[in-house]
Amino acid sequence: MSIFTFWWPIALLLVAHTFYQVSAKSVPEAMDPFAAVFFNYVVAAAAAFVLWMVMGQDKNLAVQFGKMNWAPVVMGFTITAVEVASVFMYKLGWNISVGTTIVNIALAVVLAVIGILFYREVLTVQQMVGIGLCIAGVIVMARS
Repeated sequence: MSIFTFWWPIALLLVAHTFYQVSAKSVPEAMDPFAAVFFNYVVAAAAAFVLWMVMGQDKNLAVQFGKMNWAPVVMGFTITAVEVASVFMYKLGWNISVGTTIVNIALAVVLAVIGILFYREVLTVQQMVGIGLCIAGVIVMARS
């Protein structure tokens, strides 16, 4: 596997999350957050449909629906929660540099615990030290 093949999803996530947070912070103050999320999903559904039709392997909706489990349904609800919470976080005055940092560090810690408990992942001492530093960082940032 090439280095590009391994790292391109990380790069895309970084770019996408950056634009996502800037966009969430830029939702007009007068706009209803739920309307903003609705329009996000209209655009997202159209984009996903085009990508599926252009790049997808099996374009049969009924077949894909038959293969579905709980995960896409839960993802839909949780992504909606992420979107709504992000818009409200900024409307309530959180700085883009602080709110997202606290959330992402806390998320990393929670996912590390989930990885250990449910996916049999093993953390090295170096990774545990990193998690400890992240927790310390959240505490410092939350107090400022």
